[in-house]
Amino acid sequence: MDIATIFKVMMKGVMISRNSQKYGEMATFLLYEENYIHYEEVLQTLGYELNGENGYFFLSKSEALNKDEIDQFVRSHKEVFMLISILKQLMPYVRSGTTIRYTEFVSLHEQKRDEKMNEKWQYLFAQSDLRSSSEKFFERLQKEYIIEQIDRKDSDSYLVLNGMDYYLSLLESM
Repeated sequence: MDIATIFKVMMKGVMISRNSQKYGEMATFLLYEENYIHYEEVLQTLGYELNGENGYFFLSKSEALNKDEIDQFVRSHKEVFMLISILKQLMPYVRSGTTIRYTEFVSLHEQKRDEKMNEKWQYLFAQSDLRSSSEKFFERLQKEYIIEQIDRKDSDSYLVLNGMDYYLSLLESM
């Protein structure tokens, strides 16, 4: 593992999590203090900062965000916050490292009769078919590096990645 490979991945906006099958090796590499410090020094010369805690890592600008940048960040992540909010509403026990099942999610969603959650759902997914919109829900969570399919042959089981802690901490601070 080398920092150039990690940099290429992280520059795409990927939040790498230690418990990820795909990016776990990179996160483990950064958990070694020597590697972390070296990578952090390289990033600082490029104007970036390496952020990491609880087994996840991501890049940010070295300078503090101004108000417009903060507003843009919140707007661009609004849907991610809504996805996590729905997930936590239906499965409040979910946290990093939890295994969730697609079929259980759909079943809980069918049973739940909550107007606010339905409004969020309608905002995110125009189609009324719960199965296809739930598939899109899981696809979005994967795209945002919040969950990862455990086995390609098992489309029902997903692992909640450490990166979810980042979004939960942001939600708690708002």
